[in-house]
Amino acid sequence: MSYQLHERHREEEHQYPQAAYSPQANGYTQSHEHPQQPQQLHHGGYNYNPDQSKGVEYIPPPTQVHHQNHGPQKWEHGLCGCFDECGVCCTGWWCPCILFGRTRHRLHNPTMDAYSCCNGGCMGYAALCTCLPPFNFVLGLMQRREIKRKYNLEGSGCGDCCRTFCCGCCALIQEENEVVSRTKKTQAMGGGYQAPGGMHYGN
Repeated sequence: MSYQLHERHREEEHQYPQAAYSPQANGYTQSHEHPQQPQQLHHGGYNYNPDQSKGVEYIPPPTQVHHQNHGPQKWEHGLCGCFDECGVCCTGWWCPCILFGRTRHRLHNPTMDAYSCCNGGCMGYAALCTCLPPFNFVLGLMQRREIKRKYNLEGSGCGDCCRTFCCGCCALIQEENEVVSRTKKTQAMGGGYQAPGGMHYGN
């Protein structure tokens, strides 16, 4: 009888070998899923992973680009501000050729070194006023465009033509005042070297 039971047990083990040695039968469970990856925590501009050996990885925020406006500037002196400087106003009305030559010399030499009232600009403007009066505005128009280009001033070509043709004296006065004020600002910003004063000792 015991021999028959032993043979049946061997046949069952031979027929079902996995049942005898199954991990579930021995009380063990095995998971076939992939191990769960550690969750990354996001804090502002940082990505923090607890399992990373490098610690904290910094991601810089996007740079902000500030756009600045560098458009044409406004004139500091208006066309009708003839009486801002009385001397300039009188010169522009009675001797516009001298004022034209002075402004032209100041554009190319702000320090006004070796200035002469009878310079080339003055003589050319006087010649046009004497020989070809309707065309004397051409020199004024060319000078006004040069001033606008140098100081990045606003204004259209048609407007400049109308001002120099219809109000030539007022345009010359405006240009002289504008160049003088902007030259002073440029020299003030540049400053220049000043020698330090001597040491003073108390009595």
